[in-house]
Amino acid sequence: MLKKYKHSVLTDDQIKWIVKQKIEGKLKNEEIAAVQGISVRRVQQIYSLYKKNGSLPVLKKAGRHKASVTEEERKVIIEAYGQFKSCASYLEHIIKQKYGLKINHMKINSVLKQEGLAMNEPKKWHRKKWIRYEREYSNSLWRVDWHEIKDPRWKDLWLIVYEDDSSRFIVSYGVYPTPTSKYSVDVLRKAIEKYGKPEEILSDHGTTFYGVEADEREKGLTDFEKFLIKEKITLIVGRVDHPQTNGKVEKFFDR
Repeated sequence: MLKKYKHSVLTDDQIKWIVKQKIEGKLKNEEIAAVQGISVRRVQQIYSLYKKNGSLPVLKKAGRHKASVTEEERKVIIEAYGQFKSCASYLEHIIKQKYGLKINHMKINSVLKQEGLAMNEPKKWHRKKWIRYEREYSNSLWRVDWHEIKDPRWKDLWLIVYEDDSSRFIVSYGVYPTPTSKYSVDVLRKAIEKYGKPEEILSDHGTTFYGVEADEREKGLTDFEKFLIKEKITLIVGRVDHPQTNGKVEKFFDR
């Protein structure tokens, strides 16, 4: 009984056999295709290539070819990293905004690893043991988030809070009629004037902090991102739909 067509990947030996059967003419195209689990059209293509080139066809490897990095791109990536010390995803937006170049974050990460500026993460086969995450020094990391106030006395108002990760101290806050990127900057500026600049700030993917939506990204960086770049503060963006990343601020809002 003949094999059923199943789109199998051909080896060099199978291609050699197909061409041999076509030359000898003992089997029909349908029989050759059924034996190898391919289409009749594929049999015809292979034999056509053999007649055209006079040699056995060599199949190309599956998958996309890796895009090469130009010297200009490499120079820009290294320069941007040296100035902002940010991850590849964040550098992608900085490079597009500052240098007018569109470089994929995967390509940026590849260059950073080649230059010894980034490391390969170990594969996460096993669930890691839970540990308490906390920075050792104040102003190492500030957490920020917006919260719609539930108390009827401040109905329809929004609270923004900046919390120091190490001390849990609220360095600044503000109450506004709506959450905006401009208000986020205003409250942050007051905190910096009073307590100094943090090295990093952790936020969610909200558009008041990070231009995550396509239409927003086309307009450029948010006011919040531009301010951080100007002040050389690194932005860390938490995972999508993962409020635990910014759990300390979320817990403050529950009080």
